[in-house]
Amino acid sequence: MRDHLFEDDAASLPSVYADDGETPDAILHRPLPQVSDVAIIGAGLTGLSAALHLAEHGASVAVIEANDVGSGGTGRSFGQVVPYLKLEPAHAERHFGPEVGGRLIAAAGGGPDYVYGLIETHRISCEAVRNGLLFAAHTPEGAARLAGRAAYWRARGAEVDLLDRAETAAAVGGGSYPGALLDRRGGTLNPLAFARGLARAAADAGASIVVGTPVESVTPRAGGWEVSTGRAATIAKAVLVCTNAYRNGLAGQAGDCVQPIRVHQAVSAALPADLAARVLPGRQALTDTRRLPSGLRVTRSGRLIATVEGPTFGHGSGGATGYATERIARLFPFLPPISWDARWSGWIDMSLDQYPRIYEAAPGLYAGLGLSGRGLALGPMLGRDLARKALGAQADDLAFPVSDPRDHRWFRGARVAIKGEVWKRKLYDRLDEWRQQGRDERAAA
Repeated sequence: MRDHLFEDDAASLPSVYADDGETPDAILHRPLPQVSDVAIIGAGLTGLSAALHLAEHGASVAVIEANDVGSGGTGRSFGQVVPYLKLEPAHAERHFGPEVGGRLIAAAGGGPDYVYGLIETHRISCEAVRNGLLFAAHTPEGAARLAGRAAYWRARGAEVDLLDRAETAAAVGGGSYPGALLDRRGGTLNPLAFARGLARAAADAGASIVVGTPVESVTPRAGGWEVSTGRAATIAKAVLVCTNAYRNGLAGQAGDCVQPIRVHQAVSAALPADLAARVLPGRQALTDTRRLPSGLRVTRSGRLIATVEGPTFGHGSGGATGYATERIARLFPFLPPISWDARWSGWIDMSLDQYPRIYEAAPGLYAGLGLSGRGLALGPMLGRDLARKALGAQADDLAFPVSDPRDHRWFRGARVAIKGEVWKRKLYDRLDEWRQQGRDERAAA
C-alpha cells in the first residue's frame, strides 16, 4: 500500500538549516551497488546512523533515499536534542516492565551523549550547542511534574537543576513561569547539517548513498531481499526501512503502526545583537509543560526559531504565527514586533503508545518507527540498534523493543480522534494560560 504522504512536504527545506553546515558531496550520488549486506531505505538520522554503524563494522551498505539527505522530518525539526521519551519514565516502566522499560529509558537519557559524541568524532559542523535544555512549568501542576522528573533523573546521576521563579525568569530572559527544570544533558543543533555530516561520515566508512531514487519494491529472494528502484536493484541479506513518518508500504503492516502528524516551525529575522543576547541568555532551548509543542530557541545568528500552530494533517504550506508572536511579546516585552522570515512543516511518526520500536515485518526485514517527536536524540540510537539487529543481535541486547507490527497498528478513524485530541489539548492549554495569568495578576496586586 502506497501512502499519499510519501512525497508530501508542502514547504521546501528551511533555508536557516539548508544554508548552514556541510554541503552534500558528489560521493552521495554513487550508483546503486548490485549486492550489499544491508540495504537501508531512507537517509534521515535513523537510516544514516544505521549505515554508519554497519559500515564501521565491516558490512557493505546501500542507503537509498527518495529525495535528498535529511529532506524529511530530520531537516524540518525544531532542533533540540532531548534526553527523554515522550512519556514519563514511570509510564514506560509500567508499560514495558522494568527490564525493557528501563533499557528504553536509559537509551533516551543517553541520547544526547551519543549524538554529541558522533558530532565530535566525525567533526560535523552543525551549530551544535550543549548548554542544556529549559523545561518551564506553565502552571503549579506543571511544576510538580517537573519536580518528579528531576527527582527521578537526579537519583540516576543526571545533572538536572530545579529553578525557582526568579531563577527561571533569569534563565528565560523574561516571563512569569513559576519554575523550570534545567537538564544539562540536552542541547540544540542544526538537524539538516547534522544529517549531512552523518552522511559524509557513513560514506567515508564505506557506505553507498543513493539519493533522488524512490524504492518501488522490496521482494524476498533466496537468502535475502531484492530492493528495486525501477531503474536498478540491489540484493541484500537484510533490509532496514527508516522512512519514519514518510510511509511507503515497503515494510508491510509496520507502516500502519505510525500516524504521520504535521508539526510547524517558523524562523524570525535576526534580532538586534543586544536584544538577542537577552533572550534565553544561556542559549538553552525553551519548552514548557503545555500539552502541545511550545518550543523556542535562538540561533547563532540571533534568529528565533519557534514552534507555531498549524493543521495536524492536510497539505498547507505552513503554520500560523499569531499565537507564537503573542507569546514571545509576553515573554520578552523589550523586543520589537517579530518579523517572521519563513515557515515550514514536517511530519513526525506518532506511534499508538508514543514509544519507538523495531518492527520485524519479516525475517531480515525491519522497520524502525515511532519516534513520536523525539527523533534528534532517539533516531540515531534507533538506527544503531537496527544495525545491531541486522548484524544478528538478539532482542535482549537492544535498547529498543522488537515487536510484531500486527500488535501495534492504529485503529480506523485515528485521524478524526487525533484532530479531536489536538483541539482538546489546545483548549486546555489556553484555559491553563488564562488561569495562570489570573494568578500572576493577583500576586502582583
